[in-house]
Amino acid sequence: MSAEQPGVAVLPDMEDTRLLVDLTSHASDLSEASHTLAQAFQAGEESPLWVPLTSHAVTAYTRPFILSNVRARLDEMSGIPSVPTALQPVHDLVRKYRNTTVAHSQSDLTVPVPMAILDEAGHAVDVIGLSVIQPMPRVIAEQFRNLILAIEDIVEQTTEPVRERLRAWSMQQSPENIRRWERPELIHAADTDFSAARKRKRTPRYTSYWRVEP
Repeated sequence: MSAEQPGVAVLPDMEDTRLLVDLTSHASDLSEASHTLAQAFQAGEESPLWVPLTSHAVTAYTRPFILSNVRARLDEMSGIPSVPTALQPVHDLVRKYRNTTVAHSQSDLTVPVPMAILDEAGHAVDVIGLSVIQPMPRVIAEQFRNLILAIEDIVEQTTEPVRERLRAWSMQQSPENIRRWERPELIHAADTDFSAARKRKRTPRYTSYWRVEP
């Protein structure tokens, strides 16, 4: 009796698989942005979670549009339509918000103020530093949500023909050829060894960090 064959195989490295990898990576970031922003709306604009959740959504959304050492920028990939004209202003706003406020503290949306505490007679009795923060307004967050949905749709529509080409090609391969495809590298490590120092490679390598009880 022959050994049971695995139900999945990693496609070999070639132009379309590289394209699928990059598009899948961008789709993952956009999905992260969408789900995080949904949690912000669920929490509400007055919630202490509004700022960290909208900020993280901005970070996740912007990743596909900045330089990377392991994938092509989404807006520089062949066949990717431009950001819809009606949504270009909010796209530009979100990117600038990320650069000047979320990733770097440069804009006047966060203003650190040196303040003196006065007594009833007007004498200074103490000194504090206070940051005045303007969160993303809900009306902008709603426009941002529409932007994410539009870009997700663009990525999905671009991905489908790539999948169709790869599907047609893979169905022509024999089981013998498929068995020769390089397998992913699976690594197990203790959670105390958690690290983000290694770069992604074309051959998938996944490290699973496990809690080890003393």
